[in-house]
Amino acid sequence: MSNETVKGMDSRLAIVIPAYKSRFLQATLDSIAKQSCKDFVVYIGDDNSPQNLEEIVGRYRNEFPLVYHRFEENMGRNDLPGHWERCIALSRNEPLIWLFSDDDLMPADGVERILQAAAVHGDTRVFFRFPLSLVDAEGHLFRSNPPFDADCISGYHFLLDKLGGKISSAACEYVFSRDVYTEAGGFVKFPLAWCSDDASWARFADLAGGIVSLYGQPVCWRNAENENISNSVVYNKEKAKATALFVDWIARYYPDRRDDAVLHCALKSYIKTILVCSLRSVFDVADLWGMCRAVWQISPAVASGLFAKYLFRALRRKGK
Repeated sequence: MSNETVKGMDSRLAIVIPAYKSRFLQATLDSIAKQSCKDFVVYIGDDNSPQNLEEIVGRYRNEFPLVYHRFEENMGRNDLPGHWERCIALSRNEPLIWLFSDDDLMPADGVERILQAAAVHGDTRVFFRFPLSLVDAEGHLFRSNPPFDADCISGYHFLLDKLGGKISSAACEYVFSRDVYTEAGGFVKFPLAWCSDDASWARFADLAGGIVSLYGQPVCWRNAENENISNSVVYNKEKAKATALFVDWIARYYPDRRDDAVLHCALKSYIKTILVCSLRSVFDVADLWGMCRAVWQISPAVASGLFAKYLFRALRRKGK
């Protein structure tokens, strides 16, 4: 099922929303309706949701240019990056793409800042990034990334910040040019899309020559209980496997960085965070071994230390 408006279809920016949940969709669309600049088209790809997303979306047909499509098959359950890609395929030839979500919030001048940056840097081979804040189900702020410390950073610098715990990262804070997305071949794919975005952003950044900072008000990433796999232990096996694949990807994508002591330190911090916070210490020896084996490609010393430190915890889980 596809419904679309016709005016505004020659815009430079495609706002693409892979949608499934209705709970916060109205708040997200409200934040889009409040944009100070309306030079964009919104594309909403309904992942065969059991909830009536079309009724919510229909309220905004006179607010901004909008294309809504309901897919007959739910893809996000098994291939979330694939769903992102088919939603982007709904868009036309807009040179810039803002992959948003069905529960996050835009700053009112978000589109304006993107187009201002494009006026300076162009709309090809570019990759932009907003400041990021995290809000709960009620929209209350509970954490923000530190202020940008550079106008532009490399994909590798971004990974070090993420692995080392300096920043949180969410898809909604990034805007990329269509040519970069196409040259990258779409998104890096891991189970549950866990770490897929971070690997993809690093690759996009390297193709674009870095990540350009969009100073100003942040994008708000909603992290609500029972709405995000980050808060659940149900998918721990998949998250552990995806983490191992992500580290393996880093080892292959940045082979010349394997001796970097800063990367070693960041990986040590990252695996600890995954085990203790993301998996909530619910993991077994196989999960631990898979991650440490991937780290071994970069630093045998870090891998050995992590395995020794958390082995008892894994064995204790086995005994329960």
